[in-house]
Amino acid sequence: MGPASVREGARKARAAAQLALPLAVAAVGLPLIGRVYLALFEPAPGQGGWGLALTHIVQAAPAFLLLAALFGLVNVLREYEAGRFLSLAASAGLKRVGRDGLLAMILHFMVLPAVFAMLGGAPMLEALSVAPFNIAVMLFAAAVLSVGALLEAAAQALKADHDQIV
Repeated sequence: MGPASVREGARKARAAAQLALPLAVAAVGLPLIGRVYLALFEPAPGQGGWGLALTHIVQAAPAFLLLAALFGLVNVLREYEAGRFLSLAASAGLKRVGRDGLLAMILHFMVLPAVFAMLGGAPMLEALSVAPFNIAVMLFAAAVLSVGALLEAAAQALKADHDQIV
């Protein structure tokens, strides 16, 4: 597989990610808008208000972090498409993608359930969502973060060697 075919693959992956972005934003944003609207303007008796609206917004935070990771992935793929596989921008971007994904998963299945359990008076350990899928996605994001860090270190070493030669 030559550099041209790799760049073509990166172009196709970037195009697919760019097509998925509006759909993903709509899938996260539109239900959130509906829930916030209902909480503020058409609450059920005894419910609603700013507290419920804020709860819906906070619960959507992990999804928005994953959307940020997808936006970052488009930038990484743009670098790959240009043939800059070991650029500092691509490597740092891949690291950010992994970081955002890892933060989203930690927030989704550890932090938010614990906070809402504390606020509701429920036991925190029972609220944690330690489903195997959540753990697997978190490990995947950690692996992407690690690969991004390794590529960033390699890009910095190559840049230092280049600067030393020039």
